Amino acid sequence: MRVEDVHTSSQRWRFYCQRCVWTWEQMFEAHQSGTHTTWYHYGLPSQPPWIEPGCPACGASAKAFPGGAQVSPP
Repeated sequence: MRVEDVHTSSQRWRFYCQRCVWTWEQMFEAHQSGTHTTWYHYGLPSQPPWIEPGCPACGASAKAFPGGAQVSPP
């Protein structure tokens, strides 16, 4: 059995709610080992940032943008 190196990176993601136009940012850690990536949020295992993010203001589905990219409302 071979243990692979794990590369950890902190990533900032920006989220945008299409219902209430709220924007916010959150930090995630990506732990990469070979082709597998495990995501952590506040030190706990989590879904990738783009999987079903919910708006903390109204609960609607939001869009995720990597790297804290700027978001312009439609």
